Amino acid sequence: MFKKVIYNTGAQIFGKAITAATTLLITVLIGRALGEAGYGDFTKIFVFVGYFYTLGDFGINTIYIKLANEKNNLVLLRSLIGLRLFGTVFLALTAILVSFLIPYNPETGIGFSPVVKFGIILASLTIVTQGLFTTTNAFFQRILRYDLSTIAAIFGSLVVLAGTIVTFMTRGGLYGYAISYVFGGLTFILIASYLIFQRTKTFILPKFSLSDAKTFLSKSWPVGLALLFNLIYFRVDVFILASTRSSSEVGLYGLAYQFFEASLAIPIFFANALYPILAGLYHRDLNQFKKQVSVWLKLLTLFSLLLVFGLVVASFLIPIIYQGGFAGSVKALQILAVGIPFFFISALLWHVLIIFDKQKYLIIVYGAGALFNVLANLIFIPQFGYLAASVITVVSEALITLLLWLAIMKARRSKNV
Repeated sequence: MFKKVIYNTGAQIFGKAITAATTLLITVLIGRALGEAGYGDFTKIFVFVGYFYTLGDFGINTIYIKLANEKNNLVLLRSLIGLRLFGTVFLALTAILVSFLIPYNPETGIGFSPVVKFGIILASLTIVTQGLFTTTNAFFQRILRYDLSTIAAIFGSLVVLAGTIVTFMTRGGLYGYAISYVFGGLTFILIASYLIFQRTKTFILPKFSLSDAKTFLSKSWPVGLALLFNLIYFRVDVFILASTRSSSEVGLYGLAYQFFEASLAIPIFFANALYPILAGLYHRDLNQFKKQVSVWLKLLTLFSLLLVFGLVVASFLIPIIYQGGFAGSVKALQILAVGIPFFFISALLWHVLIIFDKQKYLIIVYGAGALFNVLANLIFIPQFGYLAASVITVVSEALITLLLWLAIMKARRSKNV
C-alpha cells in the first residue's frame, strides 16, 4: 500500500512541480504586465469562473470510483463524460448570463468592470474544459495511474505558459492571458483522451444516460454541496474584497493566494491516492484501515509543517521577483501559510467520511464553515482589507478540521468502528 500511495502521490507531486514552475512564470509575467490592479482584475475573472468549476465537479468522481468495476467501467465512463459535457456547457452559459448582473461602480472603480465581465465570457470556456479533464482524472484515479494524468497536466500547463509568453511579448493584455487558459484546457483534454485510448484501445464517446445521471447525482449531491460550501468559504473573500476595496488589494491578495493555492494541491494528491486503497481496506481489514489512517495523519502533519516553512521563506522573494511590486502580498502569504496543516488534515478526514458513507455530514460541516467565513469576511474585510481575508481563511479551515473530526467520531460510534 505504501508503495502505491507514494508512487501515485510522487507522480502527482512531480507533475505539480512542473506545473507550479510554469504557474510561477505565468504569474510573474501577468503580474509584471498588468500590475497590482490589473492582476486584481485577472483574479476576479478566474475566481468567478472557479465557482462553476466546482459546480461542474459536484463530487461525481468519487461515486464513479465506488460504482465502477472491470465490466461496467467504460460504460459508466461514457455516461460520466456525457453528464459532465451537458452540465458544464449549461454552467458556462449560466456564468456568462450571471456576469452581466454583477455590479460595478465606475466612479470608485470597485466591483466587476466591463473589462472583467468580457474576460469572464472568454474564460467561461474553461468551465467545459476543466469539467472534461476532471472526468478523465476519475478514470486515472480508479486505476491508480496518476502519472498519466500528470502527463496531460504538464502539456496543458506548457501550452498556457506559451500563450502567456506570446501575450506578454505582444502586449496582448488581459484577454490574451484568459485565452491562453482556454487553449491550455483544450490541450488537457486532448492529451488525456489520447492516453485513455492507449490504455483501453477504445475511443470513448460521450453518452448521456438519464438513469446513470440520476444515480451519479443522487449519490454525489452531499459531496457536491459540500464542495460548493467549501469553495464559498475559500473564495467568497475575493468577491467581498472586490465589492468593498480596490482592485489593487484584490491583486495583492490574489497573488499571495496563488502561491498558497499551489501548495494545497499536495494534500489533495495524497488524499486522492489514499482514497481507493483505504476504501478497499475498510471493507477487508478494519484494523489495518484504522492503522493506516493514523499513520497517514501523522505523516501529512509532518509534511505540512515543512511546507509552512517553505512558504514563509518564499514570501520574502515576492518583492524581488516582481521588481519591488506586490510587497503587500508578503504578509498575506505568511498568514495563509499558517493554515497549511489544517488543509492537509482535513483533506484526509473528508475522504474518511465518504468511506464511512457519511458524506451527508459534509454538508453540515462545510455549510457551517461557509456561514462563519461569509459572516467574518463581511464584518472584517471592509475595515481591514485583504489581511483580514488571510486570517479568516486560516481560522475557517481550523474550524472545518475540528468539525470533520467531530463528524468522524460520531460516524465511528454509529458504525462501531
